[in-house]
Amino acid sequence: MTAALTTFSARDAKTRFGEVLDEALGRPIGITRHERLTAYVVSKRDFEALVSRIQELEDQLWLAKAQIARNEGYASPEEVSAFLNAPGNPDRNEPENHQTSPQGLRKA
Repeated sequence: MTAALTTFSARDAKTRFGEVLDEALGRPIGITRHERLTAYVVSKRDFEALVSRIQELEDQLWLAKAQIARNEGYASPEEVSAFLNAPGNPDRNEPENHQTSPQGLRKA
């Protein structure tokens, strides 16, 4: 069972920002505007865990698609390996020269 989401109105969040940040260290906080949930404040730890999990799921999806293609005869195991190891492939297991912005988008 999930605990109820703690929310702050945008006005309260602005005046009680330190409290919002302290609360967000323990769990996500909802921010409402005109009584509608419009944003979340999450800790750095939680945000990084979400980004990491998304990357893991994207990797699993690419592997599953490659396996399906291989099984359907669209690509041989050698062709899939060559593609995955090709220069310029973002999923290649090499150190990247990219940084992640606060929004989680990669910047060159």
